[in-house]
Amino acid sequence: MGNSLSPFFFFNWFRDYSIPFLIKDTTAGLTVAAVYVPQAMAYALLAGMPPITGLYTAFIATVVAAFFGSSRFLNTGPVAMTCLLSASVLYSFQLEPQTDKWVSYMALLALLVGLIRLSIGLLRFGFIVDLISHSVVIGFTSAGALVIALSQLGHLFGFPVEKTTQLIIIILDIFLKINELNPYTFFLGILAFLVIVLSRKVSPYIPGALIAVFVTSFLVYHYKLYNYGVDIVGKVPQGLPAFSLPVFDLKAFSAMGGGAVVVALFGLIEAVAIAKTLAIRVGDRWDPNRELVGQGLANIAVAFFKGFPAGGSFSRSSLNFTLGAKTPLASVITGILVGFTLLYLAPYFYYLPKATLSAIVLSAVIDLIKPWEILKLYRINPRDGLAAGITFSSVFFLDLWVAITLGIVVSFGSFLYRTMYPKIVVLTRDPQSGTFVNVEGRDLPQCPQILYIRPNTSIYFGNAQYVHDYIVDKVLQRRKTGVLKYVLLDMEAVNNIDAAGTETIIRLIKTLKNTGLEVAFANIGCDVYSLLERAGFDKVVNSDLVFDSKGQSVAELLKKVNFRFCKEKCPYKVFVECEKLKK
Repeated sequence: MGNSLSPFFFFNWFRDYSIPFLIKDTTAGLTVAAVYVPQAMAYALLAGMPPITGLYTAFIATVVAAFFGSSRFLNTGPVAMTCLLSASVLYSFQLEPQTDKWVSYMALLALLVGLIRLSIGLLRFGFIVDLISHSVVIGFTSAGALVIALSQLGHLFGFPVEKTTQLIIIILDIFLKINELNPYTFFLGILAFLVIVLSRKVSPYIPGALIAVFVTSFLVYHYKLYNYGVDIVGKVPQGLPAFSLPVFDLKAFSAMGGGAVVVALFGLIEAVAIAKTLAIRVGDRWDPNRELVGQGLANIAVAFFKGFPAGGSFSRSSLNFTLGAKTPLASVITGILVGFTLLYLAPYFYYLPKATLSAIVLSAVIDLIKPWEILKLYRINPRDGLAAGITFSSVFFLDLWVAITLGIVVSFGSFLYRTMYPKIVVLTRDPQSGTFVNVEGRDLPQCPQILYIRPNTSIYFGNAQYVHDYIVDKVLQRRKTGVLKYVLLDMEAVNNIDAAGTETIIRLIKTLKNTGLEVAFANIGCDVYSLLERAGFDKVVNSDLVFDSKGQSVAELLKKVNFRFCKEKCPYKVFVECEKLKK
């Protein structure tokens, strides 16, 4: 849909626009709004915010992101995981949820999240979201969904649960208070959950959450269940949100910086993944950096209207996709309808039980709790499984944003460890297949006069010394035979090399030559060769020892070896050429 960041970009929506397009957009906008209104209020509670702020965030974020994003399907607003992460950041400030100070600090967090996302988009650093590994996302998603589910049990059971994202504290608190369960509240919550789940099974177009809101609100009103301890939403402010500056507390701004980065990046993963997946399905052009700009501006905007961090919703975006939305106008219509709800329908939520809002949240996240995915990941790759497992298990004892940070650190640490201690293989020829294979673990002969080594990695400052030491050690082991003449380095897998790497290669060549050996090279890439050349490679290696391929390097080096040793003493026929040499 183009790359322009012009504020008049939305005029492109109406090129070749038609009445059928308007019908599609309006249908999608109306249907998503019916799902959105109760969902936004439920997610506000998850963020520790008053329910009405969920509608404020939905109204502002949905419209702003639609105008400045690139996806016609992506719906931006309150999202379960983002709300929970945001709450976990503020819990560390020892604030009481739903208080004025909590609301102010949440607006400040939204502003910081928005600035981070906007900066990433404007600088065209959208690739940064790929730095959070798939394994961490799997572990976090299951852990986050479990935290969300357990945190909602308080509203479902009718008693307050400890305000934290540490699972062990929530579980213990629920266990100690289970005898306080309110049967009326529990009945309403289960009824709402069943209505939502059953309506979803009948058709995804049925607004089960809205039906549950009407049914349970009527029961509370008709039977006066609020007199029996059923917690209701109560008076909801009517009207559009008023402009309000977030609190500018520099100390808090600095303290929540790490958490804001985690909220911003994880939200970007969701938004970019959703927009990309749906765009590919229908062949749309889309710009990830423009999407980040839309996400950033949406969060900055809600910060000035008592909102909280917003993100891309998979369920609402998928509904837009299923209903065939033609332009982002569908999301604008959704936002306008949320605004209409604020203007005219807000008072009707007075008797809405909070247990229903909890049921809405539970129905959205229950299918995301998949710890067996971590075991599956471990079977595929133990390191990835370990990163996912640490992310998941640390949620029991750490705040959620700290847990995902720990998972990212573990994942990065595993990656760095693999690059710092890479696989370096000694090659020989398999007599059956005729191909060059790794000697390790195989009882295959090697040429006594040629040591053939291949580093299976790019060489940089973090692993250069390891590569140097490994090769020198292998040479020392082989020198015990007394006939080694050449060390052949196959650079096929070395796609990149930095200054430290080039200097180390030059030093390695000099070290080996001082022991009386010659060093030959094969398969040096053009980019790598130019860097080596600048470091003085041609001054320490003879040009006739630099080859284009494995076959050429072996053939040419065998012309330079000790023929008498080959014929009279070497018991092997490692290479094809060996037969000729022995004759």
